[in-house]
Amino acid sequence: MDRIRNEYIRGIARVKCFGDIVREARLRWFGHLQRRDSEHIGRRMLRPRGRPKRRFMDVVKEDMKLVGVREEEAEDRVRWRQMIRCGDP
Repeated sequence: MDRIRNEYIRGIARVKCFGDIVREARLRWFGHLQRRDSEHIGRRMLRPRGRPKRRFMDVVKEDMKLVGVREEEAEDRVRWRQMIRCGDP
């Protein structure tokens, strides 16, 4: 029985890698929070209480470094969405 690789199936179905989809969603949510008022509950949640092993902002900063964007660029929604978008194969 032959094995079919996941990359082959994703290529045929024209679906992005799961990691890319999650990264894009995480950065999209971060951009949404950055545009909110600083006292909004979502913005206040970015300030950690206690210290989990991996904080949301740590992961977001890694994603931003990987994609090549900065926090300040999240203010322009249209441009931010274009920059964080991972193109379909």
